[in-house]
Amino acid sequence: MSASRKLKWKKLVNQLRYMYEELDIVEEMSTTAAREFQEYYDEFCQKKDIDIEQLNKNHAERIKHLYSDADAETSAGKIPYSGSTGIVPFDEQSVASDPKDALHTEENAFESDSPIPGDDREMHDIFSKLFKKLAIQLHPDKINTMDLTDEQQADMLKMFTTARSALDERRYFILIDYAEKLKIPLPKNYRQQIRWMKRELETVRTSIGEQMRTYNYMFAEADSEEARDDLMKQFIQQLFQIDIP
Repeated sequence: MSASRKLKWKKLVNQLRYMYEELDIVEEMSTTAAREFQEYYDEFCQKKDIDIEQLNKNHAERIKHLYSDADAETSAGKIPYSGSTGIVPFDEQSVASDPKDALHTEENAFESDSPIPGDDREMHDIFSKLFKKLAIQLHPDKINTMDLTDEQQADMLKMFTTARSALDERRYFILIDYAEKLKIPLPKNYRQQIRWMKRELETVRTSIGEQMRTYNYMFAEADSEEARDDLMKQFIQQLFQIDIP
């Protein structure tokens, strides 16, 4: 591998590591904010004397459409908020554009190589082999635990479990990190890895952009009562097509 290609590969590994961490944080913020959003929404409607239960019944089909993955039949007139699946504010510009544009910067505006048939499967097969090499050094049934402390055994088991999850979730950079730590040779298909990582970065960016455009996430980012109230007005307008003064 040429020096320039190796640096490019290392840069992409670092970018993937960062972007997945960013995705995890954004998803956690959305999930954590879901219940707070619901509570604030209930209080706001009560304060504004809005009969949410009746509005839910009158707009059941619209709600079902907006929450395509949620049950529109809710108890006590509640709108369902399940984890990070808040709906996205409707806006013609955002609908017409790609969600990943929300995170588009000059730094990540590289040209992704076109996907090649079999790339995903081959990458999984290659990193499955790397995982098996890791397992030989990490799995309790494969190693001699007599010379290890309880803490060392626990650390190795945690690494094994994390590596197995990383393989399932295609977070191959974790397997790369562990392989380098344990001095296990890395797969040599660097050109294919670079091509795959470019496309994976675009996928992760899109996921982050979609999360950041949900009401749950925007509520988490709202830093004043005025901002939260404006968000509630926008939400109610989208759900029921009524304007709140």
